[in-house]
Amino acid sequence: MSYILNSYIEEINETLSNIENKLKNNNNNKEEIKKLFENVENDISLMKLEYNNDNKNNKQNINNDPNCKVVLSKYEQLKLQFNKSQLISNDNYNNNNNKSPNFNSSANETREKLSNLNKMMENNTKMIQSARQEISSMTNLATDLTNTLHSQTEQMKNMDKKFDSIDANIDKSSKTVDKMSKRWF
Repeated sequence: MSYILNSYIEEINETLSNIENKLKNNNNNKEEIKKLFENVENDISLMKLEYNNDNKNNKQNINNDPNCKVVLSKYEQLKLQFNKSQLISNDNYNNNNNKSPNFNSSANETREKLSNLNKMMENNTKMIQSARQEISSMTNLATDLTNTLHSQTEQMKNMDKKFDSIDANIDKSSKTVDKMSKRWF
C-alpha cells in the first residue's frame, strides 16, 4: 500500500474520530458535522482514486482491502448515527410545534426508522468484527503457509543433493560394469 493511500486513511480516521466525539458529546452544531462529513467524502473519493491508481494492474476492488473496508464501514456507521440523531431532533421539533397532524403515525414511523437504523448499525458492526476476524485468520494462514513453503524449499534442496549423489553413484556403477564387461569379453 502506498504512502499516499495510508495518509488518506489516517486523515479519514482522524476526521471520523472527530465526528464520533462530536456525536458522543451531543454537539448540536449540525453544520460543522456536515462539513466534516463533506471533508471525509472528498477524502474517500481521493482515496478511491489513489487506490485504483495503485492497483491498475491487479484490478482489485477497494472493498476487498481490509484497511479501506474498515474506514468505509466506520464512515457508513457514523453517517447512519448522524442521520439518526437528525431524524430524532427533527421529529422532536415537529412534535413540539404540532406540525404533525397524526402524532401516532409519525411516532410509529420514527420508531420504525430508528429500528431500521439500529439494525443497520448492528449489521455494520458485525461486518467490521467479521472483517477483523477474517484479517486475523488470513494473517495466521499466511504465516503458516510461509513456514510450510520454507520447510518444503529446504526439503527440495536436500532432495537435489541426494539426486546428485545418486547420479554420481550411477556413473560409477556404469563405469564399473563397463570395466567388468571388458574383462569378460
